[in-house]
Amino acid sequence: MDSVTNTDSNTESPLLIKGFTVLQAKGHAECKECVFLYLKPHTSNLKSTEWREGKTLQVYNVPPYCNEDNVKLLFEGCEIVKVYLQDKPTSLPETALPFLQTASKKSYKVAYVVFKHLEDVKKACNLSYNKVRLLSNSKVPLCNVGVEAYIKEYSRSVFDPAVLEKAANDYLTEYYKKQDEEEELAKSMEGVPDEDGFIKVTRRGKFKGIRRTEQSDKRGRERHHRRREKLGMKDFYRFQIRDTKREHIAELQKKFEEDKKRVQEMKSARKFKPMR
Repeated sequence: MDSVTNTDSNTESPLLIKGFTVLQAKGHAECKECVFLYLKPHTSNLKSTEWREGKTLQVYNVPPYCNEDNVKLLFEGCEIVKVYLQDKPTSLPETALPFLQTASKKSYKVAYVVFKHLEDVKKACNLSYNKVRLLSNSKVPLCNVGVEAYIKEYSRSVFDPAVLEKAANDYLTEYYKKQDEEEELAKSMEGVPDEDGFIKVTRRGKFKGIRRTEQSDKRGRERHHRRREKLGMKDFYRFQIRDTKREHIAELQKKFEEDKKRVQEMKSARKFKPMR
């Protein structure tokens, strides 16, 4: 297998896996677990002024609690122009591809490190695997890590009731102020022709209509039903009239048969008893 190479006799030699240089890194000195970073020179058929060919390094598996300054600590001694952090690898920076830009996710990222000199990229790809590097120090702390990160995130999601109430009151005050100005402007323009000579007709009077509520809708429906019953518009369509007549005739026939049966029963119950 040529995809994994390492020299046991030299502890400073890099570990290469399928063209990637593997580095071990910790968030800080007290961390017990390491994160593995995978480095390789950036190559693309698309030319970019930001990611200069031969001077840009791709770093995969960057933890979500790292920013650009934390990535720079991995390459101390190298002169870095800029570090780009993205959610996924791309051929060009996301700033050059605005249609690909999405909201940043709290996940492992890809870093594009742009060096000033070509030798720095080769130097970074030859870093030793056995040396564990730190992603933070006293000057460059980690961001969004541990319980403190959850506390900050929760505090940002919880609104202060006083601030929220003030913002709502300010918005309503501005809204009602604007509404009053529009009404005053509409009143002042009543009866005044516009540039084309037309006069806008507005509905202003004692009765301005009924507010649309559930109770008013219910009352309107009941009033409509009562009006239909009063006007005799229960059966409006022809098929409804035919069905009503058919039901009425069937009911009359049923009553006729019942009356006929009752008459027969009365006749059979009557007995003629001649006197002796």
